[in-house]
Amino acid sequence: MIPLASVTRLSLLLLISVQLLACCSSKEEQPAAHAEKLALVDNCYKISPKLLRSGQPSRKDFRKLEQYGIKTVLNLREYHSDDKEARGTGIKLLHIPLAAGSVTEDELLACLLAIKKAPSPVLVHCWHGSDRTGIVCAAYRIAEQGWTPDAALQELTDGPFGHHEWYYSNLAELVKAIDWQQFTEKYKKG
Repeated sequence: MIPLASVTRLSLLLLISVQLLACCSSKEEQPAAHAEKLALVDNCYKISPKLLRSGQPSRKDFRKLEQYGIKTVLNLREYHSDDKEARGTGIKLLHIPLAAGSVTEDELLACLLAIKKAPSPVLVHCWHGSDRTGIVCAAYRIAEQGWTPDAALQELTDGPFGHHEWYYSNLAELVKAIDWQQFTEKYKKG
């Protein structure tokens, strides 16, 4: 016969083990990977082997990006091209202008499809690499990497990228408003 004290300890250990497994297997608790800081450009982070994010690269930065192996740069700035800065490099330039105060779901999808189809790795940037770049990376985290919207939103607002939450609260609202299952289906088909 098993002593009652042993059964109680065994039950307690089993309960703790089940709770730990439930906690540690949650997608929100364990996102795919956090961004890795790189010293290539201001506010530069590696999101995945295919995607990096940053602030506006200078002419010198474009040379460093090319040496690092960046194949494509997606510029999200409204009134600035990268033509002068990238001159003399073999980097493919894409430009999808976004207004940080009024980014739409369709614009996000266009950005992700451009990243998906472009030679990689791809660097996406805006002026500071925080708001427009942040919402595109949040959408990438959800649609491509399977992050929950809450985890992607937390990285957008609380990450080290300098998001201006008080000024661009519309970006967090957009993350909350999108039907991510439908969005991801469009992205996967595109």
